[in-house]
Amino acid sequence: MVDKAKLLASYAEFDSHPNGMLSLAEIDKALIHVAPELAKDKPAIMRAYKAADSKTADGFIEKSEFESFVTLLIKYDKIYKMFQEVDKDQDRRIDFAEFEKGRKKLGLTGNARADFDAIDKNGGGMILFDEFCAYLSKF
Repeated sequence: MVDKAKLLASYAEFDSHPNGMLSLAEIDKALIHVAPELAKDKPAIMRAYKAADSKTADGFIEKSEFESFVTLLIKYDKIYKMFQEVDKDQDRRIDFAEFEKGRKKLGLTGNARADFDAIDKNGGGMILFDEFCAYLSKF
């Protein structure tokens, strides 16, 4: 289980160039030490990083955005773990067969094809993590 308070209290460890801004590299490096269980889930880190930078959109997580980043990282990490459970061949894409077998784990009980198509926003025939994340973030 990720300790949100521990992550929030460790801002100084993240800001290795004490300039009040965190680069993606600083975040990657700090997570290895502060929360190794999160460090390996790069798609969740990237999604949280981009979403938390919405205030300034400058490519850095500033101290005022850090709490949002931590909250989003925990949320997206949970969603990424669900994604990995359904993505049986671990190719970072969920095809219809994988979705059909794993959708009950997601709490989806309706029409499999309709649910799949609703998640597959780009119509590529595969559910990508960003699509999966956007869909599950609604709940």
